[in-house]
Amino acid sequence: MTYHYPQLRRAITDDTRNGVLQDFPEISQIIDADIRDGVVEAWSQALCCSDFERITDIPPDGNPGAPVLKSGTQADHVRGVFRYTSIIAREFEQTYPQVNIDWTVLLAGAACHDVGKPYEFDPTNRKRWAEAPAAAGQPTFRHSVFGMYICLIAGLPEEVAHIAVGHSFEGNHMGVSAECMIVRQADHGWWHVAGALGLVEEQTMGGLASNLRSRSLSRSTPTRTGTA
Repeated sequence: MTYHYPQLRRAITDDTRNGVLQDFPEISQIIDADIRDGVVEAWSQALCCSDFERITDIPPDGNPGAPVLKSGTQADHVRGVFRYTSIIAREFEQTYPQVNIDWTVLLAGAACHDVGKPYEFDPTNRKRWAEAPAAAGQPTFRHSVFGMYICLIAGLPEEVAHIAVGHSFEGNHMGVSAECMIVRQADHGWWHVAGALGLVEEQTMGGLASNLRSRSLSRSTPTRTGTA
């Protein structure tokens, strides 16, 4: 049997880090400089463990193949969830001033919720898993689990890594923090609204709500390109 180890395929450079900030400028809203730098490092680490150079190189899927946006890249999704997270948190904070939200953890978690996708979406990994699914699984780790690992090795706190693993299906089997719950709602809600508004390929919507119906777009949608 051949053993595989997730490791850097290329060195992390300032160009890598600058590319992360260019593709995901909302990261700059994280006030704590150490946490903000850790988020950039996490994305840089994840990208350099894959063949993807930029976040904008990653296909705009929730999971590989489903649900799938009709156009755009993964940056459109992660940026949207980040902004949606802020809207939800501010609504509750403004309406109920007595609530306590850790905005550093919240925004860092929103920024890193899909940081494991370069690994799960990587064409080399997907080809390997498809050829021998019983060897190490298919995938070996979902993006949420690999994202937790990436957050931890990048030096981010457990509270942020917890959001990376708990934002998706894995969160159904664990107690989740308040900040994780907000990110979960933002992420899942983003996909459901995108589907209802006709932004998702209908044949890929099976994993979303069964009562979801897709509205026609008012103008033509660019053809999706660059699918792994």
